[in-house]
Amino acid sequence: MAELADSSADHWCKVCNTDFSSRNRLFRHLRENPGCAKEGGFAAVAAEESERVNAISETPAPADPTPAWDPTAAAKKVTNALHGEIFETRLRCKVKDRAEKKTAERKPPQVETRAGSYKAELQAKVQALEAFFVDGAGLAASFVGLPPTEVFESPPEHFRMKAEFGIWNHDGGPSYAMSSGKSQIVVDRYPMGSRVMCDTLMPAVLEAIRAEELLRAHLFQVNFHTTLRGGSIVSLLYHTPYDRGSRRERNRIQAENRLAEAPTLEGDTKGPLTDDWEAAAVRLQAAIAIGDPAGASIVGRIHGMARVVGHDWVEEELEVVGVPKRLRYRQLGGFFCQPNAAVCQHMLAWARAVCLADAAEIGTVVEASREDDLLELYCGNGNFAVALAPCFRRVLATELVKALVDTAKLNAEYNDATNVAFARVSAEELAQAMQGTRVFERMKHISLEEYRLNTVLVDPPRAGLGPEVCALLAQFPRIVYISCNPETLRVDFEMLRETHDIQRMAAFDQFPYTDHVEMGVLLVRRAT
Repeated sequence: MAELADSSADHWCKVCNTDFSSRNRLFRHLRENPGCAKEGGFAAVAAEESERVNAISETPAPADPTPAWDPTAAAKKVTNALHGEIFETRLRCKVKDRAEKKTAERKPPQVETRAGSYKAELQAKVQALEAFFVDGAGLAASFVGLPPTEVFESPPEHFRMKAEFGIWNHDGGPSYAMSSGKSQIVVDRYPMGSRVMCDTLMPAVLEAIRAEELLRAHLFQVNFHTTLRGGSIVSLLYHTPYDRGSRRERNRIQAENRLAEAPTLEGDTKGPLTDDWEAAAVRLQAAIAIGDPAGASIVGRIHGMARVVGHDWVEEELEVVGVPKRLRYRQLGGFFCQPNAAVCQHMLAWARAVCLADAAEIGTVVEASREDDLLELYCGNGNFAVALAPCFRRVLATELVKALVDTAKLNAEYNDATNVAFARVSAEELAQAMQGTRVFERMKHISLEEYRLNTVLVDPPRAGLGPEVCALLAQFPRIVYISCNPETLRVDFEMLRETHDIQRMAAFDQFPYTDHVEMGVLLVRRAT
């Protein structure tokens, strides 16, 4: 059926002489109009319709009127079905497939640590990663195998700076919980979390929400964001209470706050985030300060709006080998940042080394910068751009989210990275700008002709880069690829291997006791 649908690119129903804007609209039309479906709504298969009807009439009925669901049998039924039946059968198959796959892949959340077996578990992960990458990419066709993997360990406990917990209400009162399928696992203690999260924040917040109805009503999730430097954010996430009378007003406030630079909820007397809620949040903030002198900000969030007691950001300081002083970063609450600060320091040290030279050692002190420039895509809050600035003549970093671009500029100021310029464009838009096919107002302060871009660093989302960005990267002599998903890295390398070889490879254990491991690879273009 997929081939038949694709062959009718214009989405035309010849029966009622209607051209639809998409295949989904055509399917909906055929479902709602059985007459068109039986007469052959696809113009491209009108000639085959009579044969298909005959095939259906000659097919014997099944012995069991309600046979068990079987993907193979369902697929066969699709090929012999009338148009009105095709969409429903395909939909049932896809939903069932997706549900079964999700159930099979679901794993219970990791709560406890296993410090005694940590090194052995990490070694097994790295071995599995190497085998997966070699087998999938067929590297033997390019050169004799992978370079040695540089492995960077995590602390075995108290390594997570960020964590999210659901709130499960039961007879004993609310508790922290993590989902395991349809059931909830109560989390009394979380040794993976940072010490301040585990020992101070979690107990204080739980005690407060049990005691304060204002904090507890409609609460469904609590997020913690801590730092090595000190200071944290506790985010309380609430369901929107259903109130017809104030629904339109809440929508108006939400729309206005989205346009504001820092969305907040001002003067709202409906829903959980009232003035009384803020008074309760202040009491919670004071209780946290007793156990943590650095204090915490309390942020209430509800359906795109927020009420903040303190700040909606924290400041972090990272110690990177080879850097004479600590790097200072502002991190925004609710936005991505590396969750394992200790491993993040290793990532920055490794990236500095490979950016300086192909064989540079970790911790090499930058005595003189390179004479060329660095391009970074997906720069976020400037985590890598700031740390790598001393290694290059100039750095051009791009990020699409405005709030992160503004924070990255601030972080560059914090660390005297005066040679870094930021542009608010996506990776695909930058590719168009570099090819000269489009001009962007957001890049009017950037003169691409002035840059000598020989190295590019990417830290993309889990979806990877895709063909358009890979085509852009293939033009660079050196590619530093930081990946949170080895599967998409392998797919991207299938495109990049035509021009580049892996010179160095690293494994960063961001999430101990799980199957997840992050990678770093240095790709160097082969001599022609």
